Amino acid sequence: MVRRIPDPRPRSSLPVEAASFVGRRHELAKIRTLLGNNRLVTLLGVGGVGKTRLALRAAHDLRRAFHDGVYVVNLAGLSDAGLLPQTTAAALGMRDDSPLQPTERLIEQLAERQVLIVLDNCEHLIDDCAMLVDAILCGCPDVRVLATSRTALQIEAECTLPLPPLSVPEAPENPDDPGGIVSAEALLASDAVELFTSRATACYPDFELTEDNAPAVAELCRRLDGIPLALELAAVRIRSLSVRQILDGLSDRYRLLTQGSRTALPRQRTLRSLMDWSYDLLTEEARLLWARVSVFAGSFELDAAEGICPDDALAREDVLDLLAELVDKSVLLRDERDGQARYRLLETIKEYGLNRLRASGELATLRQRHRDWYAGLTAHALTQLEDGEQIEAYHRLRAEQANLRAAFELCTASSDDARLGLRMAADLRHFWIMSGAFSEGRRWLEELLALAPAAPEAVGGLTAAGKLAVLQADVTEGRRLLARARTLATSTGQEMWLAEITHNEGIASLFHGDPATALTHFTESHDAHKKAGNDFGIMVALIQSAAARSLLGETSHALELCEECLEISTRHGDRWCAALAMWTQALLRWHWNEPKRAEALATETLAIKEAFDDRLGMAMAMELIAWVTEQHGQHARAATLLGAVQSAMRSVGATSLFKHLERGHAICEERTRAALGETWQTHVDKGAAMDTESAIDLALRRTAKPVVAHHGARLDDELTGREREIAQLVADGLSNRDIAAKLVISPRTAEKHVEKILTKLGLSSRTQIGVWFATGRQDDPTSSSYSRFHDRHHAVGA
Repeated sequence: MVRRIPDPRPRSSLPVEAASFVGRRHELAKIRTLLGNNRLVTLLGVGGVGKTRLALRAAHDLRRAFHDGVYVVNLAGLSDAGLLPQTTAAALGMRDDSPLQPTERLIEQLAERQVLIVLDNCEHLIDDCAMLVDAILCGCPDVRVLATSRTALQIEAECTLPLPPLSVPEAPENPDDPGGIVSAEALLASDAVELFTSRATACYPDFELTEDNAPAVAELCRRLDGIPLALELAAVRIRSLSVRQILDGLSDRYRLLTQGSRTALPRQRTLRSLMDWSYDLLTEEARLLWARVSVFAGSFELDAAEGICPDDALAREDVLDLLAELVDKSVLLRDERDGQARYRLLETIKEYGLNRLRASGELATLRQRHRDWYAGLTAHALTQLEDGEQIEAYHRLRAEQANLRAAFELCTASSDDARLGLRMAADLRHFWIMSGAFSEGRRWLEELLALAPAAPEAVGGLTAAGKLAVLQADVTEGRRLLARARTLATSTGQEMWLAEITHNEGIASLFHGDPATALTHFTESHDAHKKAGNDFGIMVALIQSAAARSLLGETSHALELCEECLEISTRHGDRWCAALAMWTQALLRWHWNEPKRAEALATETLAIKEAFDDRLGMAMAMELIAWVTEQHGQHARAATLLGAVQSAMRSVGATSLFKHLERGHAICEERTRAALGETWQTHVDKGAAMDTESAIDLALRRTAKPVVAHHGARLDDELTGREREIAQLVADGLSNRDIAAKLVISPRTAEKHVEKILTKLGLSSRTQIGVWFATGRQDDPTSSSYSRFHDRHHAVGA
């Protein structure tokens, strides 16, 4: 063995951390794994997201694995690409005394060395960095590179790791509910909150996170997107402002967040200069698209960008490539939902784009285009919701809710705009119900109807508003709105709407305990829809007619109507009406004293309603399951389900069940009270406190064999029943789409479950879920690969 001569050069150029490092545990583990298997890893992310800090921390953690050291090459201040090799050599402590070209000299001196090079801030020299790194990796087999950039180097050896912002606290579902406020201690689980608190305390030692300021801190972290630089700039303001004042000042965050470190580069001292730097790196067309996509109020798909952003200055056929450029430059984030790519801007980046759009004078025009495009989307979605593409249309509308709200907001500007808004709101009438957004739907409808109360479009708005009111048990108001709708529809000859108005009047009668009158309305509505060839209207009328006939004692006829509805729904690929028909059959079977059949039908209904996230439908299915559960003598489980039903009803703004369910509910409540005594309320409260997923787990009896996790914990303790079920399917090798088909949920729902499983278990891949489930434990998701990586480097250096 050749004895190695000690190298007199410094073994590392890593700077000492001046401030504490916060979070990023999963990313650090991922970097260790990737560097164990790849020679070039590039951290990608928007400016200020913390790429440099993470790279330096990862390099510090890995320094013992590199015999000849870890070196940082900071390129932020380098503007002359021709000096890149010399700058790199200088950072590695190399002499400049060879006649070779700079790159050749660098490779010669690195050829036999085990080194990790951190190449920081590559984006403005991206082509030259790519060529230099490619040359180093080809000529130096034991050198590895950890790069940071806003765009990939795009060379063969590269493995990229997109770096998201820090985790922020989830927004409460109902901000007005004191029970939805998370404690100060719990908020510290968020990396963004921990970073802000740490930096604020450093700037102002008297600052502390308290129960009083916790909601404002959480909202501040959300508004700043968890971007570390923005959080640190905001923390500096604690010297002179309260958290609430900082939050209020975010209406102009680029003026507020301006007091960075004096030792930082100029572009890192203020948020605006950081955004200017990103903007200047783009082509002119990409800058224009950045400004225009800032009009979106949430994430968006390619078709929306192509439908709204192009004009004479920006060709439609160029939009896809320009979106790709913005993604590559870390301006846009790319997600995937239901097999479709969706793009989004962080709020900080969006606000910068809006300022650019406002300065160009295009903001009003783009907002109108945005509104008109989404008006077209709602019209198309109505057709899909009524014709066999319900789940796809429903989830697209759910994904577009922020954009729909922005479109409605613009529609409240004038009476003419309100007419378009009323058409949109009427087109969404099924969606308001499917999504449980009863109160939101009524709010928009009320605002729009106030602006255009006598317009022809008001008929649809009044009809939709009336139905939503009835379903929220506000029957008197619902009937008043439907009466107005009937008068206006009659005077304007809108026969289609008259059929829907009649149907909704029947629901009001059914809710009011008058099934005979309700049946008359449903029969009339059915005949009108049949004449018009509206199969969706026919199916809904059949379901409600069945409910009315069951209350009139005509059970056999009611079951026949349900079967007729199911036959039509099968032809159309309909799921929504099929679930309603099955639920009605379940209710009938319960009345016929067939509890097992009733439970099977209610369970199937619940599974379909879960795919739509239909809170009202799920509550009605769980109510029936509670009745059957009580009949089986499982009183505690039944009482808990009754509490869960209460919670689900409140979530859609409903105050009580349908009238025809009150007797069964009263019997179930009376019997469970008698069986449980003083503990009855405890079980009900437990159910009311459950989240939707846990309540569904309870109703569907979802269980999975317990699996032992790391540190002796059980997966039962960390995952919900649905998550355990999905973890098993992931372990079996099923894709998200396969899981969705098997469990009758949407691919997006399956994807969200997998993401939660990864987060809860501290894993980074589906493969690791499989290993965890198969072996029952995994002490460190990256331990084996890191050990091989560590051992290989030390073996080379021996």
